[in-house]
Amino acid sequence: MSRIPIGIDLDGEGAHPAAWRAAGHAPTDLFTPGLITARIAAVDNSGLGFAIFPEYQPAADAGVRAGLDTIETATFAAASSDRIGLVPVVNAIHAEPFHLGNQLNTLDWASRGRGGWLVGAADSPDIAAGYGRDHHSVEAAVVEEARDVVAAVRRLWDTWEDDVLIADQDSGRFIDLDRWHYADAVGASFSIKGPGLLPRPPQGQLVVWALEPGAVLAPLIDVAVVSGRSVSEVIARAAAAGEAGVPRRVASVEIALDRSAESATDRLRILDRATGWSAGDRLRIVGSPAEAAERLASLAPHVDGILLHPAVIDVDLPIIADELLPRLDAAGVLRAPLPGESLRELFGLPRPANVFELERENR
Repeated sequence: MSRIPIGIDLDGEGAHPAAWRAAGHAPTDLFTPGLITARIAAVDNSGLGFAIFPEYQPAADAGVRAGLDTIETATFAAASSDRIGLVPVVNAIHAEPFHLGNQLNTLDWASRGRGGWLVGAADSPDIAAGYGRDHHSVEAAVVEEARDVVAAVRRLWDTWEDDVLIADQDSGRFIDLDRWHYADAVGASFSIKGPGLLPRPPQGQLVVWALEPGAVLAPLIDVAVVSGRSVSEVIARAAAAGEAGVPRRVASVEIALDRSAESATDRLRILDRATGWSAGDRLRIVGSPAEAAERLASLAPHVDGILLHPAVIDVDLPIIADELLPRLDAAGVLRAPLPGESLRELFGLPRPANVFELERENR
């Protein structure tokens, strides 16, 4: 069995809607630099391989009703880490691909090649109004726009070839203009001449993720995040993503773990009295670290990574680090990141060829 990276979803205080009630700090500290720094440092030292930074989604039963910009948060977290992959969720719908591509490229440079992008593809009248646009009434149009934006961002990353910077004092040339390109990317809602503002990302292209992408988006995706209420359902969805052509599949799992003074079931019962944690589309594991390790080990041979959604980050993260991950390591499941390793290297993804270089070679 191949070892696989295990990641964590850093959504607010945790996956449980009442997680803030059990957090180890005051609610007002959630968005402070100190907490972000401490939390990402703990994740970076734990053996976890990547962290997801979700976009804020308003909900009627949410305990926390605000969120930080995900790219800025991930870029800030880069300074407090040297192993963990940093993957912000950013909605592609109504986005400006030129600005989005440059922001994500900045993340990859700040993290020295540990950046990713989990592509959001959501639209509503409220989302569209924030951009001063009309929302898509047809789902197919949403998917097509997401595809166009991802394709444009990927093309922008390639507008600077790897060896474009020459800094030749004798000739007075700083860049090789034959290796510096205009993107010329066009979609239904945008037109970009280019080139990008920064040299090509350290990884060549950031690792692009999506939630169970369909046939339209799948060819542009490196990692599919798949769900399912049972292990067998997760395995089936992972297989479907592989058949659609996505190179890597990561299973999404909610988790609540026993601690010495209290069982996970009792912890959740107390939180549910305030706000119930409804069963969603994800596999949920509640129990001891040993039980959780056994179930995750049964899933591991069928996926390329596992994304944990802890019920309460401040409570479950230390147990994940101190008790769950060592068990997964001993079982031959855990693939911990190495200092200086890129996110692509962690997932065994090759550095992609530059599209403009390929076009020149094929003339």
